[in-house]
Amino acid sequence: MALAAALAVALAAPPCGLPPLAAERRLSTGETLSYDVAVMGIVKAGTLQLATEAPMLQGSQVPLRARVRTTSVFAKVRRLKGVALSWVDAGTLRPQRFRDDVDQDGLRRTTDTRFDRPGPLVKMSWTSGADKGSVEFQRQHEPLDALSAIYLLRAAELRPGDELCFDLLANRRYWRFRGTVADKVEDVDTEAGRFRTVRIDARVVRADDATQSRPLHLWFSTDRRKLLVAVVSEVDLGPVQAMLTRVSPGS
Repeated sequence: MALAAALAVALAAPPCGLPPLAAERRLSTGETLSYDVAVMGIVKAGTLQLATEAPMLQGSQVPLRARVRTTSVFAKVRRLKGVALSWVDAGTLRPQRFRDDVDQDGLRRTTDTRFDRPGPLVKMSWTSGADKGSVEFQRQHEPLDALSAIYLLRAAELRPGDELCFDLLANRRYWRFRGTVADKVEDVDTEAGRFRTVRIDARVVRADDATQSRPLHLWFSTDRRKLLVAVVSEVDLGPVQAMLTRVSPGS
């Protein structure tokens, strides 16, 4: 009986996937969010800027842009400057294409990934200096890039206890994202103000090497803007966090 009851609960539980989008959602054209990034406890190791650009293709796609740059002080450890673009469907917020262009310590590296191609594989073309190539990844859940994931989660209904699963393209790697929405709302203080937030606690695991994984925590405001307020994770240099410093509202 106990086994039958457990099986019934398992069958009744919704499959782990992307959260449903809220009934009322809108990307604010021209909105810009600015963040300070700290690595290894260093104050302001760099800056991150997220922006929503004007819709294109008769309003069917919305370009999302991210810019990252290390400070002159942190450049002694690693010098990084880059831009990324994700073109998302205006209705579903699923990514259609993702491109990034990064200069890391004088080496230019790029990627170009299409998500709108049918089939079980996601193909990423890449360059690193004079070298170039491509790599394919097996889809397990719906694929998002790091930029589109932020905006989709902003537009989603994040209910306490919900499990979230999706594939994640980030840092030239393909990851499996599995997270849970925290039970309690919490306050987060930033330079942009104090926000009531909902937290997502997750772990991302490399699709091509399950021994490589990282914790990931994200805080989204509970107001109507659902801003990404803070992110905490790890990189090869150590713990990293991004904190919201400024909000420039769009239209």
